[in-house]
Amino acid sequence: MEIVHLDEPFKIQDLPLTKVYVLDNWLAQPLHHHYDSWISRNNIWSKTNQVESGSSTGLPHHSFWGATFFRHNYELDRDTKVEETWFTRYLDRRLQTEFGFKWVRFQYAGLNSQTVGLQGTTHSDCDKDDAWNLSFLYYPNRFWNPAWGGRLRFYDSPQQGLDGRDEHIKNHQIGEVDFKPNRLIMFDGRIPHGADAPEESARYMDRRSLVIRGDEVRLEEEGENYHANDRFSYIR
Repeated sequence: MEIVHLDEPFKIQDLPLTKVYVLDNWLAQPLHHHYDSWISRNNIWSKTNQVESGSSTGLPHHSFWGATFFRHNYELDRDTKVEETWFTRYLDRRLQTEFGFKWVRFQYAGLNSQTVGLQGTTHSDCDKDDAWNLSFLYYPNRFWNPAWGGRLRFYDSPQQGLDGRDEHIKNHQIGEVDFKPNRLIMFDGRIPHGADAPEESARYMDRRSLVIRGDEVRLEEEGENYHANDRFSYIR
């Protein structure tokens, strides 16, 4: 799989995506630092973000600390207050504006937090029939030592749970992207992927990611965009 590093966003012309796109320094520093500061001191977190296993034990494949902002059709999570969603909504609008698309079937927007030992198991964001999907990951941490790990891995096939993870990486990994502050990643959410937990040297530091994804989009039509006076417009 080809990993493409961008200097700036581009208007999507064709779907499904055949490459993984990486854009560094996506947000201006004040916005980046503001968002990370807000999520760091806010009490929005709970141990709820899971990849279910279907096991008779009821236990998931993995369980992260998380915060859910929106689900299908932008429905608020039951424990989420409207005032806690405005910046995520702004980022969502910005993605649609910069990459030139509209959600037809929006799926989810929320945060993940991984600390030492919380390995991400392999999973897909969308059903295999959802060819016109998009998945975005944004890394809001203000600082991250590269030695702390936390890379995102892509695979050519799914794998259940953590058993055999090293062999799966060896035999089925097709690409990887390092964890880096203020980095944005866009890809086809049907591609199996998983995120490494931080290394032990990270100690108490958590690997944070904002997820914004949908099962179907339509490409922006000529002249169609959010207006400058839109409540969620931005200045870069």
